[in-house]
Amino acid sequence: MAVKQKVVECVDPSNEARLQIILRALQDISSVQEGLHDKVWAPIVISLGTVPVPTDEASYLKFIEDIKSVQSILAKECSNKKQVFAALKALYDEISNPNKHLSPAMSIVLQLIDEDDIPNAVKYILNTGYPDQKLERALHTLCTWLTKWLWTDNLGPLVLAFIKGLEAEHHYDILMDVTLVNIEALFKLMILPKSRKGVGPVVLYMLSRVQHTPQVFHKIIPLVNVVCQQLYNQKTESSLSYLQMIVELCITLVDHFPEDPSIYEPLTQTLQSYCPDSKCKQNLLSKSWSNSSNAIIPSRYSVGKVGLNNLGNTCYMNSVLQALFMTKRFRNDFSLSPTDILSLSRPPGFLIGHQHDSSEFLGYLLDTLHEQEKNVTTVCANTEGAAAASDVQTVVQQSFGGRTITVSRCDLCATKSERADNFRELQLSFPNNSDNQSVQKLLQYYLQPEKLRGDNQYHCDVCGTLTDGERITRIVEAPPRLILTLKHFRYDPASQQRTKLLQRVELDERFSLGSYEYELYAVVVHCGSSVDSGHYYTFAKDKSDWYKFNDSSVTKASSEDLSKLKSPETPYILFYGRQDFVEPENLPYAVLSNKLQMALTKDESEYDSERRRQPLKVYNKQNRNDEPPPPGCGGGGFSNTSGNMFVC
Repeated sequence: MAVKQKVVECVDPSNEARLQIILRALQDISSVQEGLHDKVWAPIVISLGTVPVPTDEASYLKFIEDIKSVQSILAKECSNKKQVFAALKALYDEISNPNKHLSPAMSIVLQLIDEDDIPNAVKYILNTGYPDQKLERALHTLCTWLTKWLWTDNLGPLVLAFIKGLEAEHHYDILMDVTLVNIEALFKLMILPKSRKGVGPVVLYMLSRVQHTPQVFHKIIPLVNVVCQQLYNQKTESSLSYLQMIVELCITLVDHFPEDPSIYEPLTQTLQSYCPDSKCKQNLLSKSWSNSSNAIIPSRYSVGKVGLNNLGNTCYMNSVLQALFMTKRFRNDFSLSPTDILSLSRPPGFLIGHQHDSSEFLGYLLDTLHEQEKNVTTVCANTEGAAAASDVQTVVQQSFGGRTITVSRCDLCATKSERADNFRELQLSFPNNSDNQSVQKLLQYYLQPEKLRGDNQYHCDVCGTLTDGERITRIVEAPPRLILTLKHFRYDPASQQRTKLLQRVELDERFSLGSYEYELYAVVVHCGSSVDSGHYYTFAKDKSDWYKFNDSSVTKASSEDLSKLKSPETPYILFYGRQDFVEPENLPYAVLSNKLQMALTKDESEYDSERRRQPLKVYNKQNRNDEPPPPGCGGGGFSNTSGNMFVC
C-alpha cells in the first residue's frame, strides 16, 4: 500500500493570499511597536481560521514557510499570560462554533502553551461552564485537524488532555460520539511517522476506553492488517513499538467482546502473524466510557428496548433495522436476523467489515424482501391460476408502497406524456444556496414543476427531437408509511466525488400531503463530515416515547433532541406514518414461532450473564516515550487555575 502525503482540503484558491496579508500585517505591527496589543490577538486568531490550505506542492511549501513565520512572530510577540489567554479564548470560541468550518492553520496558536501546562488549560475550559454542544464541537474540530495537519506539535497532546478532561467530568456521550466519527481516520494515520507521535496516544486511549460496546473496535478491524503491515515494514523503534501495542490491544478486545467467531477470524489471523504467543494479551487498567458500573451493554430493563450489536461497521444496517422494527405492520410479518441479513441480503459491492450507505442498504433490503415474497406468492398461486399472484400486494408494498404520475410536456407541440411509477421511498434534494429548510418545503420542492432545458431537454416522440419542456410529478397514491431520504450530498465534478451538505433541516413532526396528515416516528441520523464514512444511529418513537438506538446502546430521548442535532450530525432517512392508518398491536409472545421463542430465551440468558460480568481493570504500559505527561506534571506559569488564564 502506497502511503500518500497528507493533503488538506482547499477552500477557494483565490483566497490563498489571506495568509500573506496576515503575515505582512503582523510584520508591520511588530516593527512599529513592542509586542502585539491585547485586542489584536482575537482578530489574528479568527483570521487564521479562514486561511485555506493549498493542495498543489509549490503553493503548499510556500504556505508552510509563511505559517512558520506567523508562528514565530506570535511566539516572539506574546509577552504575557493575558495575551495567551486572549488568543486561546478566541481559538476555543471559534472551534466550538457549530456553524464554522475552520482551517487547521489556526492550531498554531496552541504552540503558545508549554506542553506541560496543557492539562491545566483544559481543566480551566471545563470549569468555565461551556455547554455540552460546544464541548463536543470543539473536540470534533480538534480531532479533524489531527487528520489534516502536521505542523502543530501541541495539537495531539491537547486532544488527549481534552479527552481525559471530558472523561473526568463523565462526558461519556460526547467522547463516544466524537470517537465513532473520527477513529477510522485517526487509526489510518498511525502509518505516517510524522502523524504517529500526536495521533498514536489518542487512538490507543480511545480504543482502550470503549469497553462497554464493540462498535468502536469494529470500525478499525478492516484497517488493522494494512496498518500493522506498514508499521512492520518501517522497522523503526516507534513503528515497532506501536505495532506491539496495537496487536496486544486488539487481542485483548477480541477476547473481551464475545461475537460470532467469523467476524474476528481475518483479524485473528493477522494478529497471530505478529504475536503467535497468546500471552500477548493485555490487562486493561482503564475505566470504560459508560455510565454503567458493571455492564457491557446498557441495561435494556431501564428503557424497555434492546439494541443491536455492531457486527463490524454495521451501524448502517442496525440503524435501518431499528427504524423498520418501529413499523409495526412490517415487524409483525417478518422475522429477520441481522447476521443472516448481513450474509444473505447484502447489496452487491457491500463488503463485510466496511462502512456503507444506509439508504442504499434500505432500498436493497426492501427490494429483496418484496421480490422474494412475490416469487413465493407466484409459486403458490400457480396451482390456482396466474391471476391470483398479480393481485396480491407484498408486505413491503402494503407498508411503504405509493404511486406517482409524472407528466412531461413539450414546449413546441404541447404534447403531454404520462408515466406511472410505484415507489417505496422519495429522495428529496436541496434547492441551491438554501438553508433552514423544513421537510414540508423540501417535499413541495420535489413536487414543483421542473423546467427541462439545456443538457436536461425533453425528448418529444411527436417532434422526434430534443426540445425544451416541463415535467411535474404528482403523488396519486399516498403510502401508509412514507420514507423520505434527504440527499445531504452533491456531486463535485472537479474532484469526481460526493461532498456532504450540512444544511440545517427543520424536522416537521407532522406535515400534510394532499388530504393526508403524516407523523414522524423514526429518523436515521448520519454523523460525519463525509458521506463515505462516519456513523449512523436512529431516533424512533414507540407510542409517545422517543428512544435513541445507537447500535447496542438504547437510551431515552425526546423530540427536542431531533431539533438539537448539530453539524456534522444530519437527519438522513425519515419515516412518517399516515394518521388515518391504525397500527396493529404488538404480537403476543405465545404466537411467535418456536424458533423465535428459543432465540429470545437464549438472548435473555446471554444478556443476564453479560450483566454479571466484572468490568475490565486497568491498562498501563510503561516507558511510552510518545505519551504526553500526565495531568498535573510540570509547574510553569499556569499551574494555578484559579485565575482567568485559559480558554482553548
